[in-house]
Amino acid sequence: MLVLAVLLLISGLIFTFSLGIAGYLVGPLTVIGGGLLLMNELRRRREFRREANYVPRRGNWQRFFIALAAVTVGVCGLVALVWQLTAVLADTADSFFLALKAGDQAKARTYLAEDSRASTSDDELRAFVEQSALANYQSATWTSRSIENSRGELAGTVETRGGGSIPISISFVQENDEWKILTVRKPEAGILTDDEKPQPNRADQARLASLTTQRFAEAVASQDFTQFRGSSAALWQRQASVEKLNDAFKSFNEAGIDLRQLPEKPQITSAAFDDDGAFAIAGTCPYGPNTFEFRYRYIFEGLDWKLVGVSAHMR
Repeated sequence: MLVLAVLLLISGLIFTFSLGIAGYLVGPLTVIGGGLLLMNELRRRREFRREANYVPRRGNWQRFFIALAAVTVGVCGLVALVWQLTAVLADTADSFFLALKAGDQAKARTYLAEDSRASTSDDELRAFVEQSALANYQSATWTSRSIENSRGELAGTVETRGGGSIPISISFVQENDEWKILTVRKPEAGILTDDEKPQPNRADQARLASLTTQRFAEAVASQDFTQFRGSSAALWQRQASVEKLNDAFKSFNEAGIDLRQLPEKPQITSAAFDDDGAFAIAGTCPYGPNTFEFRYRYIFEGLDWKLVGVSAHMR
């Protein structure tokens, strides 16, 4: 009976933190039942000892299993508690993917953190869905969950209707007592060393350099960096105003240079993290007898790498 009582206590703790709403009813009732059974068994044993006028000594195997049961109760309770406390992260992620699957971008954006919303356009959100096959989202399995202060992390696998699996890691930030998605990343394929930081692969480097150069050329030609700034990281948007950018690169217009004539695919000369932790891509583009040289700096924000700095000149 004692073993049964302990098992009921363990089961009650597990039910409370792992069955959702139903667990809040079933779990406490199971714990109460186990507690009453335990109290009754202890009382019965005390009465037996008084009547028999001796104190029976438990065998070593009994003491071992009682200690093991106590440890199991503590560990299961702790794991269940952590799992329940981090369930809100999984719920937010699942709701975000379901909104993307339904094509409801407005709703999907409500699950993003303020910085992510500021730096992620509808077109970028749509491209992310297409590139990652999340339009075929079916379910997700989260194997790692953690919350520390106002930051949270999820890692797991998204299953698609076609039977595919997409490894995903998501970081969260707490805003107004709600957990919002700060970044969503797909780990790079291939062989990586333990000390290698996640970085854009060669295809992404080419894409980023080409897209940034095109946007930069349009902004210089129109003398309006509003859209260019809007596609950059929220961090940089707070640091660089449209007026500041217009003034910094007006020399191209004054010299009569039309950067829209640059080739679509710049030549990348270097790509690596700089001392400040940003990923810097440097390269060149031919411009008649001259050469356009650039150095773009990025950080990962929201769903993609976002610009946090531009250095450009004609040589």
